[in-house]
Amino acid sequence: MDPYVDSIEHLADELKRIDLLIQRALAIARDQPQQGQEYRGLLISEPEIDELFKSGEFLSQHWLKQEKNQHKLDALDHKLVALRKTIDERRESTTKAGRRLTLSHLAEQFGLSSAEVDLLLVAMAPELEPRYETMYAYLQDDVTRKRPSADLALNLICRNVREKLFARRYLAPDAPLIHFRVLELLEESHDREPTLLRKFFKIEDSVLRFLLEHIPTKLALGSFGVPTQTIDGLEIDGATRNQLHNLVDSVERSASKKAIVRVVGSDRAELQSVAAALGHALHSSLITVDLASVENESAEVSGMIRDAILLGAVLAIFSTDNPETSSEEAQRPPQTRKQFRRILDEFPGGIIALGPESTFGDMPPDSRLWKIELKTTSFEQRRQTWENALSGVAGEPNPGRLADTFRFGGPHIRQAVALSHSLASLRSPSDPTPSMDDLLNAGRALSGSNLRRFATVIEPRYTWSDLVLPDDKRQQLEHIAMRAKHRRTVHYDWGFGEKLSRGKGLNVLFSGQSGVGKTMAAEVLANDMSLVLFQIDLSSVVSKYIGETEKHLAAIFREAEMSQSLLFFDEADSLFGKRTEVKDAHDRYANLEVNYLLQRIEQFEGLVILATNMQRNLDEAFLRRMQEVIDFPFPNETLRERIWRQHVPPSAPVEARIDYGFLARQFKLSGGSIKNAVMTAAYLAASQGKKIGMTEMIRSVRMELQKQGKLVMKADFGKYFEAAQMSPETELTTKN
Repeated sequence: MDPYVDSIEHLADELKRIDLLIQRALAIARDQPQQGQEYRGLLISEPEIDELFKSGEFLSQHWLKQEKNQHKLDALDHKLVALRKTIDERRESTTKAGRRLTLSHLAEQFGLSSAEVDLLLVAMAPELEPRYETMYAYLQDDVTRKRPSADLALNLICRNVREKLFARRYLAPDAPLIHFRVLELLEESHDREPTLLRKFFKIEDSVLRFLLEHIPTKLALGSFGVPTQTIDGLEIDGATRNQLHNLVDSVERSASKKAIVRVVGSDRAELQSVAAALGHALHSSLITVDLASVENESAEVSGMIRDAILLGAVLAIFSTDNPETSSEEAQRPPQTRKQFRRILDEFPGGIIALGPESTFGDMPPDSRLWKIELKTTSFEQRRQTWENALSGVAGEPNPGRLADTFRFGGPHIRQAVALSHSLASLRSPSDPTPSMDDLLNAGRALSGSNLRRFATVIEPRYTWSDLVLPDDKRQQLEHIAMRAKHRRTVHYDWGFGEKLSRGKGLNVLFSGQSGVGKTMAAEVLANDMSLVLFQIDLSSVVSKYIGETEKHLAAIFREAEMSQSLLFFDEADSLFGKRTEVKDAHDRYANLEVNYLLQRIEQFEGLVILATNMQRNLDEAFLRRMQEVIDFPFPNETLRERIWRQHVPPSAPVEARIDYGFLARQFKLSGGSIKNAVMTAAYLAASQGKKIGMTEMIRSVRMELQKQGKLVMKADFGKYFEAAQMSPETELTTKN
């Protein structure tokens, strides 16, 4: 017997059998009394009731009708047997020829009986030819019921009442057809609680596409692909590459088809590359899905398992959970973890679970588990990857600086270089060669996205020339910049980093009154080191829910590490405050937050600046972890005069007779207050269409002092008292 050319030819033969089954049902239906047909479905007549009782037992009525017409059905049954034999022989020949038939593969994978396959074919028929809808509507005496009901389908494939009662198990919730959503049992919109027999069949779209040998374009969950990435092509260290090769060899040697591979890591792009490489090495297609997407989606999870089984794919499940939750949070497994355990239990093929260490919870004790940890790419690996990616870029890009600034691996590096070309073309279409600034901006654009949820991005504009501080404080700041700039040389080139398991970062504390220059100093450092300054918004970080604050902080530190951003915690004492004696649960969890911060800030390898007006309120353990502590003093008269002059831009229209010495001598204002006063004076002058003069300066000082609630005395203004234009309503304390 000739083998089938493809699955379509096989399905066509199988549907011929369904045609014969429908012909049998039509032969039975046409022999029934037709009186009152014009009112069928609207009226139940007495003769109809009498006919029901005359026909015998209700359960046996359909089969008694069949016995009455057996002489008409024998010929059809003979054709069914002959066609079944021909199909089986051609299927066997196809298997020997080394070709796979999709319907046979589906039946084998889910352990379907021939009766279950027939139910599937009955449901599939109207999806391929609309005329089946007409037949089904006729057989069900209802033009609106164009899909086969469970009752009709069971009557088509069964030959007696016992068979029909037995076949109901094929439609149970735990039966393969229903559990894996090969078929759906749907209800009519007007029938809220139909019986099983009144429900009708619909074949799942992805199952139909598989049977017709269509390439998957849409799955119940996740995305499908045939990976081309190889293990040797991964940008990882040699030891990890060898481990991956050994892992694949071990999985292939294992007698168990069900393999669970746990890949520990936090870089999504790197994890995706590893999943693709493992799928390629195992000669399998890949279905990738986020663990969070399966929460409370039991039906979709069943469909995902079904698709993976049909396609012979490996499941790559990515965890998006926070890897640094508190222990209390980890003790409460979410619904997603329960769904993950269900996938482990039900899916018979390979599973790759990718994500941070603690996100998937405990694996089943009886599972065959392989585990591998992806270490963060080393500085040398990143530098080499940047050099390779920049090989065709003109100019003098600095791979070492880029490798130190951004800690992401190969996929992101190549994406950053591609983006830098786009940025360069926008800047100069005639010469789209990326500059170092383009590369830095591209790297920043690809990192720190989560930081923006909890922080304000400040574009540094201040430089060293804008900063007015005593010489010793300025030297301390320059020392911080020097440490940050030469970190790469000391840690990597000279090998000091190999001796440090933690504490490679730079933690700095700025203390002092409000307005003395703490934020400006942070901007100067960020500008000097070409870093993005993220000012942490404490209102979005601190949460009343237990464990949420730590999760937010974990996301902040993790994202900042990837891009070497400068983290600036203003009003840090509200978050880094002293631990207290535990008197209730609130104290306990507040102390846990502080303990977590102590550990995390020490592990952070970037630059963190804490700013506070009240250093005494900080926990002493934080102070011990600070490499630099700078106390910003209130500016003296000399510094105040420099600040006044510094805040007036050269391009601003200014009268020549402004007495900066008087302003500095008479009014003890911080740098921030002086900046506010200068801005107010500028607006006063602009509103009157004149230059900024002493009158505007004096009036703005008066307004700034009143805003701060300070006493304003006539003696302070001296000869400029009249220029202040004080109204009688103004509360003014005068002392002669």
